[in-house]
Amino acid sequence: MPISKRNRRGVLALLLVGVVISFTPRFLASVSPREEPVISFKKAKVIEGEIVEHKRTWKKNKARKKKSSRNRYKTPSQRFDPNQYAEEDWMNLGLSKKQAQVVVKFSKRGLKSNADLEKIYVLSPEFLATIEDSTYYPEGYIYMREKDALTDLDKSRLLVALNSADESEFKKIDGIGPYFAAKIINYREVLGGYANKEQLLEIWKLDIKKYQEIRNYIEVDDVKFTTISINTATVNELKTHPYINYNIANSIVKIRAQIGSYGTLDEIKKSVLIDEITYQKIKPYISL
Repeated sequence: MPISKRNRRGVLALLLVGVVISFTPRFLASVSPREEPVISFKKAKVIEGEIVEHKRTWKKNKARKKKSSRNRYKTPSQRFDPNQYAEEDWMNLGLSKKQAQVVVKFSKRGLKSNADLEKIYVLSPEFLATIEDSTYYPEGYIYMREKDALTDLDKSRLLVALNSADESEFKKIDGIGPYFAAKIINYREVLGGYANKEQLLEIWKLDIKKYQEIRNYIEVDDVKFTTISINTATVNELKTHPYINYNIANSIVKIRAQIGSYGTLDEIKKSVLIDEITYQKIKPYISL
């Protein structure tokens, strides 16, 4: 049945109304001004204060964490060879038992420099920074001595006696001023005498470079070492020596209490803390 002209007009009008109804809301939304959120000045200041406080708290926590990490580690009381440190020594510097075990395991392979210490994964940058100025490596020196050609001795110069020279004599050596002259003499007194030149490397700030500059002008003269009696000394007296820490001193006294008195010096090796290397270092400075 054909659609009349009147009906067609009605359908078109109906479609037109539908289109208008559908698009009117979108059109109004696009042309209507959008209201921006209004924040009062007081509320803005509160928000700004919260942001500032958050930053301050974050900085404090960061600084506290850094300080806590730094305080956890202890600076060694004297220079030391990392190859000679036992688990207990590393733990006294702030490492855990597990960390100390790992470091000792690596040290058995031989450490020649702080660069080798940096390769040990359990040692943090904070810990390495704490001990870096306190380490020395006599084995590393031996390696360098074999590798590099040594300069000839200046025959016209008198060798300075390490165990008897005074400050003025040490200052005659190029590279030794009042500071190192005083340090060498002071450490000689603390040790009880030098047994070898390499002990100079144990002096604070006297590094391998400085040692190589002066070693050809120094000789180890005969000396009567100042010794500590292992049969009469107390723990406190024993631990005053640079090579004897509290734990070693305590073990020497405890073994003495068990056996009555020492008959020979090497009996102190009954202590589990004193191996052959440690004994040879201590030996010149102890007596019965």
